[in-house]
Amino acid sequence: MEPDPYGADGSAVYDVHSLYLDSADWSIYRDTRAGAYARFKLRARCYTFDPADPMFLEVKSRQGEAMWKTRARVSRATAADIFAGRAPEEWAGSPGLDAFLDQVDRRRAYPRAWVTYRRSAWLSKDGGNVRVTFDDRIRCAPPTADLSEPSRWWPLPEVEGLVVLELKYSGSYPSWTADLIRKYGLERRSMSKYRHAVDVLRGSATAAGAGERGEAAG
Repeated sequence: MEPDPYGADGSAVYDVHSLYLDSADWSIYRDTRAGAYARFKLRARCYTFDPADPMFLEVKSRQGEAMWKTRARVSRATAADIFAGRAPEEWAGSPGLDAFLDQVDRRRAYPRAWVTYRRSAWLSKDGGNVRVTFDDRIRCAPPTADLSEPSRWWPLPEVEGLVVLELKYSGSYPSWTADLIRKYGLERRSMSKYRHAVDVLRGSATAAGAGERGEAAG
């Protein structure tokens, strides 16, 4: 395989920061925890906390084993306006943005949790449909009203000291992936970073207090 072209300085490694949105009654979290057949997540993803860098508003949907994602690139100022319920000063609609805003309106969703991790991503050299990612240093924090980096991150006990491997493909997967799974005795497990982040933040009085202040500011 070859490194993902988005890696830093030609490597396969880069940071991922996702701000997840949910309703006041945690409906998205509850669907995820229950393993609902049809569910989705709302998130704003960025790769640095530089105010000049964009954010990507995403809806990640799932029905059974099938998953797909819509995405819209916006400025930090536009994202902040959307999360605060204000009309953005600059507006350019797109199918991805419309899908995101539709779900935000339906759920009355707003920022609930940051999740950050380091990702190593690899693509098939032959131009195939396989992507392999390794995520570690997974941590979480309450939302920040100005979309800045949180002052403190909390580890996720479920994966502390571990690496999360994801094998992603479209259509049918090549035979070598099945060989790899058998060779190393890999077991498929559900791993929702958002669900575990909410468990941590709701279980920590300090983190919950910070989240309440962030939500009020937003």
